[in-house]
Amino acid sequence: MLLRWYFFVVLAGSHIAAAFFAPNALAPAVAGSVYLPLVPLQVAGVPVFAAAESFGWSSPSLLGWSIVYAVWVAIWWVVAYLLSRPFSK
Repeated sequence: MLLRWYFFVVLAGSHIAAAFFAPNALAPAVAGSVYLPLVPLQVAGVPVFAAAESFGWSSPSLLGWSIVYAVWVAIWWVVAYLLSRPFSK
């Protein structure tokens, strides 16, 4: 169980660090990790984006940020679970 938490903290921490300290070459991947989970919800009519400024990208709304957070927490938790499974009893 403790190993799962270590894996989760490393994976989620790496994702957060990439968002703040990534080189310019990784910027599209970081932006994609925010916008790609939200696009299907926007198409379905869920208001996940705030009003866009003129000719700019619209930023995620509070609901959008909450969904992005929940999606990535779930993804990293499942990955940590799968990585720690071979080491459990």
